[in-house]
Amino acid sequence: MTETYLNVFAILNSAKAAQLFADYCQAQGIAVHLEIQSADVAELYCAQADLAKAEAELARFMEQPQHQRYQQAAWQLSRPSTSQTEVMPSVNWQQALLVAPLTSVVVVLCLAVYAWMQIDWPSAAKWMQLTDPVELWRWFTPMLLHFSLTHLVFNLAWWWLLGRQFERVLGFGFLINFTLSVALISNATQYFLVGPNFGGLSGVVYGLFGYCWLAGIISPQQRLYLSSGMAGFLVLWLVLGFFDLLWVSMANWAHLAGLISGLAWAWLLRKQPSRI
Repeated sequence: MTETYLNVFAILNSAKAAQLFADYCQAQGIAVHLEIQSADVAELYCAQADLAKAEAELARFMEQPQHQRYQQAAWQLSRPSTSQTEVMPSVNWQQALLVAPLTSVVVVLCLAVYAWMQIDWPSAAKWMQLTDPVELWRWFTPMLLHFSLTHLVFNLAWWWLLGRQFERVLGFGFLINFTLSVALISNATQYFLVGPNFGGLSGVVYGLFGYCWLAGIISPQQRLYLSSGMAGFLVLWLVLGFFDLLWVSMANWAHLAGLISGLAWAWLLRKQPSRI
């Protein structure tokens, strides 16, 4: 009987790590299928019946990728690993620009704006914050502002994970339209309900979260998938922000508006096929 792999279970940025994990799952009788896109991008597909087991095993693998059990599985399948597994290798920017150019450009822009803020914060705020609604670019530029290194790294990590997946599946054009529309809606909501003192890419990140989560349910042909653990974390983060239980000030309305916008996009594009 042939298994049907309905979902992209995970995307790892190391083909070696993905191969080691897939070998272990096969040795355990878990239906996981591997597709290597490049040395830095590998997709793991999982049959619906084994999804819960695969999620649990992936969490265990990410905690201890060097454990002997994974090498033993590779030997059983006559595919011994020749070097230590790199779960988080350095980014190959040349490959990234080819696979996901817009995702990469936004990362570079956020880093550049953050550097500008460290050098001349008043100037950066003057040009980037939504202080004058008549100047139309200001409805979009707050997404490039980040007020701490933690804020920057958190948002860029999620953007890299979700944006690159979205761009590979649906293309540059869809991602730029999605990003600009969600940024506009989330920034406008935060501005009208709270005020102009906010910034960050997280409104767009929540839009991508909403899109990937719903598309994984209603549009399996797009091969977008967000694990229940990741989805639960982002929902919890949103709820804690509204109850003001976090140690940082959050643009909560931007997050909520971004999430709703992403869900709406997923519904509108529910019949859109994957380009890969």
